Amino acid sequence: MKLFHIALILSIYFTCRTTFAQELPPLLNYTTTDYNAENQNWAISQTQDQLIYVANNKGLLEFNGARWNLYQSPNQTIIRSVNVLNGLIYIGAYMEFGYWEKDGFGNLNYTSLSKDIKQELIEDEQFWNIIKIDEKKLFFQSLNRIYIYDEPAQTFKIIDSETTITKMYKANNSVYFQEMNLGLFQIVGDKKVLVSGDEILKNDVITNIFSFGDELLILTQNNGFYELKNGSTIEWKNPINSSIKNKSIYSGIQLKDKSFLLGTISDGILQANDKGEILMLIDQKNGLLNNTVLSVFEDQKNHTQSKFVGVCYTGF
Repeated sequence: MKLFHIALILSIYFTCRTTFAQELPPLLNYTTTDYNAENQNWAISQTQDQLIYVANNKGLLEFNGARWNLYQSPNQTIIRSVNVLNGLIYIGAYMEFGYWEKDGFGNLNYTSLSKDIKQELIEDEQFWNIIKIDEKKLFFQSLNRIYIYDEPAQTFKIIDSETTITKMYKANNSVYFQEMNLGLFQIVGDKKVLVSGDEILKNDVITNIFSFGDELLILTQNNGFYELKNGSTIEWKNPINSSIKNKSIYSGIQLKDKSFLLGTISDGILQANDKGEILMLIDQKNGLLNNTVLSVFEDQKNHTQSKFVGVCYTGF
């Protein structure tokens, strides 16, 4: 087993693919001393050649399994989001978004996309999520707007929000987002369409949305999982819901084995299988440096016997 594959950022662990282990997996933690940047990391992504990129308060972190590099953000501000797409490293920052690209010498060069928007950015706007839905369209989400970039045409469409946009999600090859107090919306073309104005989707933050057959499975911050069926929001009946309703779920993904990995505010990480049965809890008592997990990420490489997952903490 090569260390390269387990050296993601801040905390890395693996679980067996053949069965769910009862014992906790090994952890490998990295601190600010190791990567020489600030203590808040917001997102992780990975290139096809297995380089890891991390959105850090101080800039863009690059990790090759042995050495860390730091690239200052274009305007010397916090980077909130990163997503590697077709070899380009897209980032969202304070009043800025664009992409980094490697030259023939292996150096990263930055191209701003936001500078080409005819309509001015909103004051203090920050970009928290980046999604690509097909070969043409990229979506950059701030708390106030979603900017839709048509790559071939190099043009922008803007979706404005009446309230705060909490997050943006990709499921069933569509883009969804939540406006607080209004509900869940889907982007159709370059327009927003209300999917559900259910009270739970208006008032509780949606942490993530997953494809669930032909329907959607919605993870909320404070009220667990809900199924969205034919426009109706129904609580997903499973063992994990009763356990996480007294926790605050800040981040969550579905792993390749269909299990769910949830990052909490102050309660560490939980893993549950696709039936909602809790498999594992990791917190400061058994290895994490901090119990607040800002982001969770699964390594893209499928190994013969194991898979690897990284998490981002808040400051410690």
